[in-house]
Amino acid sequence: MKKYAYVSVDEKILWIEYISEKIYQITGSIFEKNPEKKEINLFNKKVKFLTPFNKNKVIGLAYNYKSLVDKEKSSQEPLVFFKSNTSLIPHLGDIIYPDFASKVWIEAELCIIIGKKAKKIKQSEASNYILGYMCGNDATALNLYKRDWHLARSKGLDTFAPLGPYLIKEIDTSDLRIQSFINKKKTQDSRTSDRILNDEQSVALISNYFTLYPGDIIFTGTPAGATEAIVKQGDEVLIEIEKIGKLINKIK
Repeated sequence: MKKYAYVSVDEKILWIEYISEKIYQITGSIFEKNPEKKEINLFNKKVKFLTPFNKNKVIGLAYNYKSLVDKEKSSQEPLVFFKSNTSLIPHLGDIIYPDFASKVWIEAELCIIIGKKAKKIKQSEASNYILGYMCGNDATALNLYKRDWHLARSKGLDTFAPLGPYLIKEIDTSDLRIQSFINKKKTQDSRTSDRILNDEQSVALISNYFTLYPGDIIFTGTPAGATEAIVKQGDEVLIEIEKIGKLINKIK
């Protein structure tokens, strides 16, 4: 397992890698298997987490957890939707509560980061196109007038896709605990093994419809409990995925 973060260090933007107790600046490309790096010291430095890949596509899967759908529908293909790239914010960034919304909730999600161009790939080849994984929060507003079927104003709003804080490479995500919390109260608790489509199946499916490019982001769905994870201004929300990290944001 390899652990990276996209940060600002004294206002200089860079990728860093954590190896044991040491930190390294990535001098090569994050898309390389073993990017070049050099050790750095962050003592007394001002470090801020940033949102990586914020110019890329953000694609989401809906109804991809068995706990969220009826048994009769658990074999159905998940729905596919887009979130805007302006919805992306980093760890410790603020989710802005829209003034038109009567209800907003959070959704804990494992996110796949694409590592290289992919189009109509086979499931058996999909792992070769995955760069790594991050924690994601698919913040969602009540569907506007129940008419906005493409969900642009429900899921694609500015700040509605927190992502971070770490990019994890070379990890088995087939059975990880995934949870969400509001003000430290647990609102979701499941495992990624409950998904209908796994990582490889998700990437292969989406590549059938859209060309994927390095840095594109796939939100792989959320388990049951999301629509009860209702937030209000002033709340602090936490998405935690075993071995991936803890993503914290406040509702403003």
